[in-house]
Amino acid sequence: MRRIVGETRFDFMGIRWLSLGLSLTLMVASIGILMTRGIEKGVEFAGGADVILNFIDPPALEDVRQALLENGLSGGSVTAFGDSGGAEIVIRVPLPKEEEGQAAGDHTDLAAKIVDALRPEDAAAKLASGLIDLNLVDEVTLADRLAAEAGLDEPAALEAAAAITKVRREGGGLFRTMEEVEAIEGIDENIHTFLREHAFLGPFALRGQEFIEASVSSEMRDKAVGAIFGALGGMLIYIWIRFQFQWGLAAILALVHDTILTLGAFSLAGMEANLPVVAAFLTLVGYSVNDTIVVFDRIRENLKARGSGALMEVINLSINQNLSRTLITSLTTLLAVFALFAWGGPVIHPFAFVLLIGVIVGTYSSIYIASPVLLIWRKLFPGKGVSRARSGMPRGAKKVSS
Repeated sequence: MRRIVGETRFDFMGIRWLSLGLSLTLMVASIGILMTRGIEKGVEFAGGADVILNFIDPPALEDVRQALLENGLSGGSVTAFGDSGGAEIVIRVPLPKEEEGQAAGDHTDLAAKIVDALRPEDAAAKLASGLIDLNLVDEVTLADRLAAEAGLDEPAALEAAAAITKVRREGGGLFRTMEEVEAIEGIDENIHTFLREHAFLGPFALRGQEFIEASVSSEMRDKAVGAIFGALGGMLIYIWIRFQFQWGLAAILALVHDTILTLGAFSLAGMEANLPVVAAFLTLVGYSVNDTIVVFDRIRENLKARGSGALMEVINLSINQNLSRTLITSLTTLLAVFALFAWGGPVIHPFAFVLLIGVIVGTYSSIYIASPVLLIWRKLFPGKGVSRARSGMPRGAKKVSS
């Protein structure tokens, strides 16, 4: 294998107490941060609405936030989305406290409240007078209006409404000028006349919306926590079978260390926890335990060759032998994750942040948490936890003589 560093003889275990003390301090600090600041829950875990709007003219995000606050929609987030120069924004508003726990249909439609809060007074007046907002009207409503007011039969109204909404969809979800409406082919002149008299173009279009009930979000939150703890338990069982319980315990303590430190950094950064963040934590669990198992495998190989009398030297040797592989894996992963964090946009930031911190602490813990715990166990319980590792035989295997 190509190496980026030559043969090294670093005494990693010589500073094990310093590294363990530093990790313990950081874990206590992380727990303190989590207790005082908590984790900002996204719409998936708190319930609420997720709305994407596309504006004709890019709005000032601060004006959008202020308009939401003035209409009682607090605690949400507003971010620019895509490559539209700020014309496309994502608005995420949590479910109001007084509405949590209510059944579907009993709450006010948050998406409609967001649209109403951002609609200018002149557009609201036109809508109230009975005019049609061609940038917000849905296909069924438009067809009904054409059939009822433009003198069209139902098939013709449906065909015209489908043609209009198709052109709008292909144009980024909105019409910017009435000339674009006039240019739609296959539309009868009577329809164009009706639209000139009974329609207008609102300042934005609704590109997408999603609403999650509080009961659903609570279930998703419980399942997310269960998935993370289930992954930790599965890793413990696997390493217990593959090596021995003491080795699995060391790996799980490293994973707990990684999770607590990453959670603390995530809370300190004030980011929202959502389903992609849960996926990032599960990815972190897999990445960290893989790095630890690689080190443990090398330790076991060296124990078979050298015996367990000088476990500290064996661990140091094993880590040094794996150092080049560890650096290559970690650096290449960090480059990819940093690119996601730097240029992936605000939607991907929480996911990339968890992986960015997780790769760093995961690499650290494989060397300075899992291995020292294994060494400490050996000193506390001499002769236990390395015998089967030295033989290289999995649990339950029997030696067969030839």
